[in-house]
Amino acid sequence: MIVYGNLIGEIAKRGYSKKEIAESIGLSRNAFANKLNCKTAFKFEEIETIYKKYFSDCKLAYLTELYERK
Repeated sequence: MIVYGNLIGEIAKRGYSKKEIAESIGLSRNAFANKLNCKTAFKFEEIETIYKKYFSDCKLAYLTELYERK
């Protein structure tokens, strides 16, 4: 399974809930989880909002790097 591993890790490391971030971009927690797990695609505006609101101190390329989870 391909996932946004760095974004998932930063959410956990900083103590944000997936529900909080999901709601900030107008999604349910489940819809957000599907995007983190690459079951559905993020819209550019969603990634941009997440980046600017929560992780502007990180590089965008780092946050959006995909990893294979076994």
